[in-house]
Amino acid sequence: MSMHLSPLARTIAGVGLCWAGLAQAQLANDLTIGNPKAMAMANAITADSSGIDAVHYNPAALTKLKGRQTTVKFLTGVMDIRARFEAPEDYGFLGFDDDPVANSSSRTLTPAMYLPGMGGMTEVPVLFAPLAGLSINPPGSKFTFATNVYAPMALGYSRDSDSDPGRYQGREVALQRITYFSPSVGYQMNDELAVGLSIGFSHQAMALNQDFRNPGFLTGLTRLFNEFLCLPGMGEVVSGIINVCGGKIGPFDTLANMDLDLQQSLSPTWNIGVLWEPTDWFAWGATYQSEARMHLQGKYRVDYSQQWQGFWSGMQSSLFGQVLSPLFPLGNVDEEVGNASLDMTYPDNFSTGIKLKPFERWQFNFDVKWSGYSDWNEFEIEFDRELDLLRIAKNFGGGKATDRSIILDRGYRDTWSWALGMQYQWTDRLAVRAGYEWRPSAIPDDKADVLAPIGDAHLYGLGLGYRWDKDTNIDIGFNYFTTKQSTKANTSCNLNCTGIDNLVYNPYAGQNVETSVKAYILALTYQTTF
Repeated sequence: MSMHLSPLARTIAGVGLCWAGLAQAQLANDLTIGNPKAMAMANAITADSSGIDAVHYNPAALTKLKGRQTTVKFLTGVMDIRARFEAPEDYGFLGFDDDPVANSSSRTLTPAMYLPGMGGMTEVPVLFAPLAGLSINPPGSKFTFATNVYAPMALGYSRDSDSDPGRYQGREVALQRITYFSPSVGYQMNDELAVGLSIGFSHQAMALNQDFRNPGFLTGLTRLFNEFLCLPGMGEVVSGIINVCGGKIGPFDTLANMDLDLQQSLSPTWNIGVLWEPTDWFAWGATYQSEARMHLQGKYRVDYSQQWQGFWSGMQSSLFGQVLSPLFPLGNVDEEVGNASLDMTYPDNFSTGIKLKPFERWQFNFDVKWSGYSDWNEFEIEFDRELDLLRIAKNFGGGKATDRSIILDRGYRDTWSWALGMQYQWTDRLAVRAGYEWRPSAIPDDKADVLAPIGDAHLYGLGLGYRWDKDTNIDIGFNYFTTKQSTKANTSCNLNCTGIDNLVYNPYAGQNVETSVKAYILALTYQTTF
């Protein structure tokens, strides 16, 4: 089957990759690990004990786990994602301003998950995940061995309303990285110093379903031609030369729906850590988490509207359309499917921090973290066949396209963040915890969009730790994450630019857009010996 996607094919690439930024751009970092102590202390945990999740936070801290221990973890959460679209007084395209999106709002609370082998992206009534891990420290040994199941990234949502204006940048979205096997070892070098290493084997998935529209000068022009040239009696006169009466393509019409589903079953990473505790009141730790270079593979599908099909079929039947047919879609299919792949790097991270106990019952943790999002400077999507769009892009795309691939600029930047955590030992059994983390966005202002509405963010944590008996601990942690962003018209060409060459992808061209995300996450762990 030949492919004639025109702007839609490029939209698959551009929007899919913008969406990849959603889950990593400081939103997913450490949020879905589900360690109650780390959550309560806002992830300021590098120099502290984090139980079995030391596999992720600092493998050297595995040496704190003595004997044989197992941990069962329950994680749940809600994301409240909102957007507001406001049209300036001069909004419109060639005089058309009847946009149903203008001056409207979007909101979703509905979670979605990616279920490998069980249908892929799936809307779920409640986001809930049971996880587990175990550790073994042989008697008298300086080694501690462990493995853990955890979710470095597990985010998804569904806008299930056909009238939700946010559906043009994500009707359904799911991005997950599940580490299903993580052989790890911690080694106590001496009374003060420990080191550790973990290897993570993960499943990476990303899926997107969204509607497509293209407000701008060109679609305004097609609507203008349609309303003028298709008047009674006029269509018969000019249809042989140029036929725009087969269907309506205007700046505010929904033209298609697109599905993208990509995954990789085995994506390895490694974490290395060090923990130094020279005294009872001071500790220092550092961790490096490696990048992962991935080749995600899967399928895409585009369902065209009848108006889209009719317009291009009519255009191809005219002299004008036949002369320029290499540049135009044929419009003779209602659905097109194919295979796609994406080369993507999971960014590396570095964290270092200290733990202070100035008083018997008080403890303070402070962490500084770096994330290498500049790896996401550009992305390349490859298709299983030559697309008409790529024939144009390879000639006029400044070296950003070949016959079967397209390279998209992201321009993300590395970030530094910091976190402060506090613990008060209320009784010998009960500990109370709190924390705050400042999380600057990796997405520049000129790359902002509704699909990844993540500006500079704040993370707040609260929690409790309770020693049930000498072998059992129960911990509970809560996180509140919040971010807001305001993007004026024509300031982000992933969102609202109106230039004639801004076909990809600006579904809210010319509008002011305000977005916000609030996430509420709760985790409970049960840790005991066996």
